[in-house]
Amino acid sequence: MKKRFIIGLFLLLIVNILLVGCSEKNKNPVSEIKEVKKEINLKNKGLKVIISPTNGSNVNGVIKVKLEKIPNKGTKILVSMVPQGFKGDLYKDKNVIIQWINNPKDGEEILLDTTKLENGIYGIGIAVTYEGAPEASPWIALVQTQVNVKN
Repeated sequence: MKKRFIIGLFLLLIVNILLVGCSEKNKNPVSEIKEVKKEINLKNKGLKVIISPTNGSNVNGVIKVKLEKIPNKGTKILVSMVPQGFKGDLYKDKNVIIQWINNPKDGEEILLDTTKLENGIYGIGIAVTYEGAPEASPWIALVQTQVNVKN
């Protein structure tokens, strides 16, 4: 179980790093939306998540990750917030947030306190797994975004 956890966490971390690193390079100021978004809506394979409050992609203070809908088979959710270009120990770095949610429910809210983080670009990933999931592919659904922490 510990080996599966570490492999899954490593895979999620790699995807977050790739997402954050690649998307900033391709940003086109001409195509930016003028209206400021107050929340970020994410969905994939039965997982629906809302992140709020936001000011576009900027966040500060305590942000809420609301699990609007969870896939039926999901019994465990990993919520992570990792800085762009992260290299180090996930459990010892003060700029990494990792929360495991056991037996999650539709509508459940997870709070992420960004006041303890340095300002900068972070990848937020929410991944769903289940008891007995195969080590090679433990995730049922995964949603990701990036935010700019500005406290």
